[in-house]
Amino acid sequence: MTEIRVAIIGGGGFMGTAHSLGWALAPIAGDAGATIRKAVLVEATEERAKLAAKRLNWDDWSADWREVIARDDIDVIDIVTPPSSHAEIAIAALAAGKHVFVEKPIGNDLADADLMQAAAAKATTVTQVGFNYRHAAAITFIKRLLDDGTLGHPLQFRAHYTQDVGVLGRVLSGWRAQKGAVGSGVTGDIGSHIIDLASYLVGDIDAVTAIVGAKDPAENSAWLSDEERRGGRHLDDAALWMAKFRNGAIGSFAATVFASGRKNRLFFELECTRGNVEFDWNHCDEVRLSLVSDPAEQQGFRTVSLNENHDDYWWPLGGMGSGYVDDAALQLQKFVRAIMDRRPGSPSFAEATRTQRVIAAVMQSADTHQWVTVDEVTA
Repeated sequence: MTEIRVAIIGGGGFMGTAHSLGWALAPIAGDAGATIRKAVLVEATEERAKLAAKRLNWDDWSADWREVIARDDIDVIDIVTPPSSHAEIAIAALAAGKHVFVEKPIGNDLADADLMQAAAAKATTVTQVGFNYRHAAAITFIKRLLDDGTLGHPLQFRAHYTQDVGVLGRVLSGWRAQKGAVGSGVTGDIGSHIIDLASYLVGDIDAVTAIVGAKDPAENSAWLSDEERRGGRHLDDAALWMAKFRNGAIGSFAATVFASGRKNRLFFELECTRGNVEFDWNHCDEVRLSLVSDPAEQQGFRTVSLNENHDDYWWPLGGMGSGYVDDAALQLQKFVRAIMDRRPGSPSFAEATRTQRVIAAVMQSADTHQWVTVDEVTA
């Protein structure tokens, strides 16, 4: 069987841990079509790289990503660094003939995303971006209900991604607190996930209108004014936006890190002509479903518990429980299958660049207080 040899760049942090566990689980939990070797972990210093590699069970370590990319014994470059470095590393890896997996958001901003998309279009290798939630078994099930016509035509998509890390003060430091490193705060970070899910399930977003809020972490007060937010180095800590989809559907979105008590709650409801479906990541092994075709005496929501009859559910019976690491492994497993089948990964660099363009449109609308057409936004 073919062996896929992986190097992870920036592998010592939270997302590096998730990917390390995912690479280990992917070939065990299901057929990836190849064996996977966790060959090299790269960090900023030799000491950090060595400690992380030993902790996460990588064969080797390095503090020089350029040297690792040039190695003949590496097939895949997995990039989990802050977004400001995604473009440089990914473009170099593609030029070296490597398959590239990069964490979301695809880049620091739309300019970086455009460069990465152009490089991927010229490459003969496989690329994929880490929007992990779209690979969950519940999302796969909802996608099938849309594709086979069970739910009918999408009408309205409503999504919230809420966390309490801003209230707890844990996210307001490091690269996420720097304009030049993350690009667009909460919208570009967790907001990108619900944009990706909307695009995957409903279709392309044509236009948005938005409002955002930013807080001074030193002040226990309300949101800053737009002038204060734009004039300083404050990123958005909360955002609300409405959207028009190309297929005529409409949508509303909310993202914030100032939601006390919310523990990574990604929730959406999708209303269609033949039914309605709800998903809540805090209950990720369940889908709430209502169909117009249900008998009158059974009208209303029912809970579908995922089980062995659903795609992307690994356990031999329902109720075993799945979670974030399973999701990380699913997306990496599908990436390896794409490599073996010589087909594009999903979401591709092009899809992720489209998501980045929507993010840019949201931020432009928040500044102009007008509807913004996504296709008209440029770097």
